[in-house]
Amino acid sequence: MRDHHPLTRRQWLANAAASAVVSAAPRLLFSQEGEQFSKAKDHHASGKKNLVTTTSKEASEAALLAISLGGNAADAYLTATLTQTVVEHGLTSIGGGFSVNYYDAKTGEITSVVGPLGPAKDEKYDFDRKSPVTQTGRAMPVPGFLAGVHAAHKRFGKLKWEQLFGPAIQHANEGFAVGPLLASAAKSKAAQHEEGKALWMKEGRLLRAGETLVQKQLGKTLERVSTDGPESLYTGEFAKNYVRRASSDGGVITMADMAAWAEMSRVAKQSLEGNYRGYQIAAAGLITYALHLNEALDLKSSGLARKSPESLFRQYRIMEEVFLSSPDYSKKTHEQFVSPDFARKRVDDVLKSPLRKLTFDAIFNTCFLIVRDQAGNVAWGTHSINTPTAFGAGIMVDGVYAAHAMNREHVRGSGGSAPGVSTSLALFKDGKPHLIAGSPGFGFVHGPWQYCTGIVEWGAVPHCGDEPTTVRLAPPRWRCLFRKPLRRQSVRDVEGAEDQVFQRSAVTFHWIGGGAHAGRRSDPARRTRRSGGRLRSSGLIPIVCSRVGRVSGLWR
Repeated sequence: MRDHHPLTRRQWLANAAASAVVSAAPRLLFSQEGEQFSKAKDHHASGKKNLVTTTSKEASEAALLAISLGGNAADAYLTATLTQTVVEHGLTSIGGGFSVNYYDAKTGEITSVVGPLGPAKDEKYDFDRKSPVTQTGRAMPVPGFLAGVHAAHKRFGKLKWEQLFGPAIQHANEGFAVGPLLASAAKSKAAQHEEGKALWMKEGRLLRAGETLVQKQLGKTLERVSTDGPESLYTGEFAKNYVRRASSDGGVITMADMAAWAEMSRVAKQSLEGNYRGYQIAAAGLITYALHLNEALDLKSSGLARKSPESLFRQYRIMEEVFLSSPDYSKKTHEQFVSPDFARKRVDDVLKSPLRKLTFDAIFNTCFLIVRDQAGNVAWGTHSINTPTAFGAGIMVDGVYAAHAMNREHVRGSGGSAPGVSTSLALFKDGKPHLIAGSPGFGFVHGPWQYCTGIVEWGAVPHCGDEPTTVRLAPPRWRCLFRKPLRRQSVRDVEGAEDQVFQRSAVTFHWIGGGAHAGRRSDPARRTRRSGGRLRSSGLIPIVCSRVGRVSGLWR
């Protein structure tokens, strides 16, 4: 294992304080929106058929539309992701990357599909993520998003290709109300170049939350892809314009690089690993390691972090170990890290060794979503513009914000995440999904891990990363829970409506700091009938969708 770099208690407390400040920042941004603060009754709903939870109301509606047209969980997932590339354009983009995990209820198989950023063959990528070169044409990669979408649709989809694009095209051409998160993120690079200014500037200022953003050029690009297939993006006019834009700014990407898109997507069967208190795990190796450390350190006995400094300290040490183990993780060491025995052997070192300097170096702009259809198929995962800042370098081609490479590893290696970690985790029991969690960006590791820890160790949801949403998947009904942090609370059943919408705007929570949230609830279709009750841990099968910004759930 790697050498220890001692960290004083004062430094540890400073890290904790800094994390709390990061957590509080979005709350300060949204603090003036008092009418949006949610109430306890807004945090629970139940249903019997389909489930969609995404980071925007528009995407959730698009997913449910796909299901109503006869699509399955994969179709709904893909339709939602395409919609998110419009209504959350800049956080994600068809110029970025894509991923999905798909559980087939008939076969019990789990398959992952990834559409990563691809390299320019003749580019050396001899720069790092802080280099100004990342903001130029040299760093423009081959977009992997549509390569991944096409591969996933080919394997799992039931709807026709063009049916996936309807809601995205509509929102691009007709416009949508900009949310607070997107409006805030736009301050970075949205109007960096003239094309972005034409979209985002109004009367000498950026569009504000609530104002309408229309993206007709993006709509035209999506229309061409929907009718002509993904080839139109990689070999047609878009590709020519993309290569031309890159070469005008030092890039060496070619049409041949773009034309190799079909070879970019990666498809792999996932195996369940580990044994965490009776659950099997579908996640990256170091996430499995973290869950095994929960049990090895007997985290349950230390109690909830909000009540126990010892519990907080142990959770910090687990995450410290996971992040600092990333350089040691590889295919050769994978079996070691996913073994419960290895976690037990590491207990003394993890808990008693000197504190080590720890930083969180992650990509912050990602969309996470989950879909479960009536047949029991489940799709979950992330997609992103795949850059450290929203809107990439602000470079736009035919209405599409381009990603940018951060370094050689980003486009020729493992991608933007550290080795051994992932943006989601799933716990299975008896071969079926029991709990799925995801929290991209700053909380992409510790958010899902702590949420699952709260459920499994204490039967409650402790203060966790970003924005928690849980969904019970098993018959006779599933539940969608939107939980307030830092305390347990009563929940209410929502019944009597076939289609309902839940939307909320929320701030970020960090696993080591304090937090609050804001939200808004609406049931536009019809009234609902509520009955009191409390959350029962027995039989609860939750999902969590974590995200800085809005979470929208649709159920039926």
